[in-house]
Order: sequence, then structure tokens, then C-alpha cells
Amino acid sequence: MGAWGIGIFENDDAMDFVGDLVDGEASLEAALAVGGEYVEAPDASIALAAAEVVASLAGAPSPSLPKEARDWVAAQGGLPDTTLVTRALQAVEGATSGESELVELWEEAGEDGWREPVNDLRARLTSLQT
Repeated sequence: MGAWGIGIFENDDAMDFVGDLVDGEASLEAALAVGGEYVEAPDASIALAAAEVVASLAGAPSPSLPKEARDWVAAQGGLPDTTLVTRALQAVEGATSGESELVELWEEAGEDGWREPVNDLRARLTSLQT
């Protein structure tokens, strides 16, 4: 994992996803399809980034959302349906479960700070469901 920080967008996989999304080469739906079985670190990082984009589309953006993603969100012109918000929340859970390589990597590194941005994302998505 090419990571330079603990933030959701502070790794190569998340930023590659943003570039692919902006270029029309990736979809939110596909990126959110994680969980169940063991989740590889790249898939978990992409799912978290996609969940951040969904939160932004629904009006609960993170200040750490990259400019390219903010511009993409602004160009979409509409809020996602509640199903997409639910899928984003499920993706967060799948990406950060005990069956996630990303969790294992952060634990091996002795870094607990990565949980803060994930918990913030989870809280924002949860608030959108009520």
C-alpha cells in the first residue's frame, strides 16, 4: 500500500480511484462492492474513497475530499438515492472489518489514527440515513 498518511485519500489506491472516476473509467457501485469475505487492501481503500464520494454527493462532504472529486461531485447535479448511501455504509463496514487486509496493515504498523477518518465517514453516512 503506497500510503503517505492515515486519511482516506492519503494512499495511491484511493487517488487512482478518484482519477478513474473522474475519467469515467470507474463506477461508485463497483467500488462499493466489498465485504463478506477477506477484503484486500486496495479494494478496501477504494471502497472507503467511494463511500466518501457518496457522502459528498449526499451533502455531507469531508474537507479532505480531493479537488478532482469535489469537481466531479459538483458536476453530478443530484443527490444519490438512499440505496447508494446504504451501500456506502456497508462498504465502510466491509472495508474495516476483521476480514480486511487494510485493517491488518494498519495494526501491523501500530497506527490507530486511521480509525478517526473512518469513524467520521461512518458517522456522516449514518446521519444521512435518518
